[in-house]
Amino acid sequence: MSIDLFREAVKAERNGRDREAHELLQELLMGQPRHEMGWLWLSKISPDIDEQIRALETVLSLNPGHEEALYRLPELKAERKQQVQANQAELLQEAVWAYRNGRYHQARQYLLQITRSHPTHLKAWVGLAQVAQSPAEKIVALEMVVNLNPQHEKAANTLQKLKVNFDDSLALAQAYEAVNLTGKALTTYQYAAQKAPNTADRHIAAKHAHTLQANQQKTEQEKQQKSAQPLTVTSDNATLLRLGLGPLIVYMLLILIHGGLNPLRVPWLAYVGLPVVAGGALLIAAAANTPYHPYWQKFFGQQGIPNRNTAFTLTFIGSVIVILPILLVLTFSWNELVVYYESLAAQIQ
Repeated sequence: MSIDLFREAVKAERNGRDREAHELLQELLMGQPRHEMGWLWLSKISPDIDEQIRALETVLSLNPGHEEALYRLPELKAERKQQVQANQAELLQEAVWAYRNGRYHQARQYLLQITRSHPTHLKAWVGLAQVAQSPAEKIVALEMVVNLNPQHEKAANTLQKLKVNFDDSLALAQAYEAVNLTGKALTTYQYAAQKAPNTADRHIAAKHAHTLQANQQKTEQEKQQKSAQPLTVTSDNATLLRLGLGPLIVYMLLILIHGGLNPLRVPWLAYVGLPVVAGGALLIAAAANTPYHPYWQKFFGQQGIPNRNTAFTLTFIGSVIVILPILLVLTFSWNELVVYYESLAAQIQ
């Protein structure tokens, strides 16, 4: 049950077994994606800041007014931004060190890491233009420098000189693709497929254009499917009612059978048992499956879970409340059946 997995995860985390707690919470959330406290605890113990942020965003999607999530989410996003900037600075520093020591290929790899994930990093594009392995790659880097900083006269002049004698649209398209500028790469591939000077280049360009276009269409279809089929979120109260319907339906069927499938013939006392059974069923469902319910947390604190003995006691009480009315109906039905058979036997004699 979800309450057991959550309890074990909390216990593991408090005993310093963070990895085990992380795995238990992931298992819990696969089966209970609306477990608010599970997502909250995942945001605290996950070693990945992106997963922490996603967990808190899920908490807020389930409970938009959650104070802790509202407080921690901006802090985590600011921390992630600082980490990204620190990683960029470290990569740029490594690239500068490699360049100064004549390791141009290594410098290029560091700069490509920056530009592929952060295409607006001006210094990385400037550096990439200096260590570019081909005229096409240098043109792409200089174009990005000029786009990001139109006042960069040196880059603009160098770009203009390079373009005068450059006429290899296939190489330019490949350079765009290498730095993840897929939109420009597709346009240039399509141009090369028509204007390349030889058949081989036109064939290669057409093939690359087809592949990029297919990938873009696939990505767009996946986005449309996700937007067309949004996640349906059920409230905590609806979940409790759904889980508590089973015993109530059984009891209703029994009293209808007792009345010969005629609701008017059912004794009024049997109808009194309906709210009793419903209350017991809700108590069982709450104790076993929904420790994160707001009302549940009012009684047992923010964690929303009682200890094992308390949970067992509440489940036992709920079971007794459910079983007693059902046993009474069965007892009355049995007594009436005995009386019926006795009267039938007397008539036969």
